[in-house]
Amino acid sequence: MIAEQAIRHPRRRLRLPQSRRGTVALLELPSVLVVVAITLFPVLYSLNISFRSFSLTLPGHTGQWVGLDNYIRLLTDSAFFHAVWLIAVFTVVGVTIELALGLLIALVLDGLVTGRRLFTSLLLIPMILTPVVIGLMFNFVFNAQFGLFDYLIQALRIPLPHGILASSATAFAALVGTDIWEWTPFMALVLLAGLQALPSEPFEAARVDGASAWQTLRWITLPMLRPLIAVAILFRSAEAIKEFDKVFLLTAGGPGNATEVVDLFTYHVAFMSWDLSYGAALGMVLFTISMLVGAGFFKLLASDVGTA
Repeated sequence: MIAEQAIRHPRRRLRLPQSRRGTVALLELPSVLVVVAITLFPVLYSLNISFRSFSLTLPGHTGQWVGLDNYIRLLTDSAFFHAVWLIAVFTVVGVTIELALGLLIALVLDGLVTGRRLFTSLLLIPMILTPVVIGLMFNFVFNAQFGLFDYLIQALRIPLPHGILASSATAFAALVGTDIWEWTPFMALVLLAGLQALPSEPFEAARVDGASAWQTLRWITLPMLRPLIAVAILFRSAEAIKEFDKVFLLTAGGPGNATEVVDLFTYHVAFMSWDLSYGAALGMVLFTISMLVGAGFFKLLASDVGTA
């Protein structure tokens, strides 16, 4: 009966009988409970202990209600703001370069007549590797004694006596470079898919009007790709803000705290100093920042779609 209605009225929204709605809700209930258990419960639990004194180094004071003390401590913690500044620079610089390189690669691949599938397949290699594997791989590349990068530095006679990971500025640059290597293919593939989905009529009209390649890119291609670019930046920024694996394996936050991004700082507070309440407060603040950034990008995307 339902199949016959779908064939006769393909645009009409099918409604299940009342008796079947209860069955469907009952079948969906286990999945809903699992989702709530693995998402909502940890957030609520972290929010609860962020208002308490929960430290494994002070067992006698564990569980006492302290209100906003952890958040007030956070606002006066210079190490926290240093970590936020590092992840902000890491995200802005990394995502910007990845977007620019990804757009360039996508334009080149879109113009290829032969070999596009081969080069597209090669772009998948960094994406299929896990962050742990990439961190270990670049740990060998940047090794001061036998790494490939150190060999090239010595061959070019560039003064870097202790290796790239031993200096604050170069260690942070190495982290950004590693992230660019990993995620530029993602930007390229997303933008390539967008380029291949664009209609051909505007480009034909621009060609007839004598527009140059730069004018076509500036006034036709980029405006039409703007919603897709916003989505790519949203997903990439959300991942960059949570950066932990590669930093932990390459520098562990060093030298000093020059590369201690906010996730690694939270890890050190919660699982090295065992100050779980302060770590939970840090996590809640990071969660809120991520939600605000995501909401901002979604608002921008909605405005782009509305004006398209």
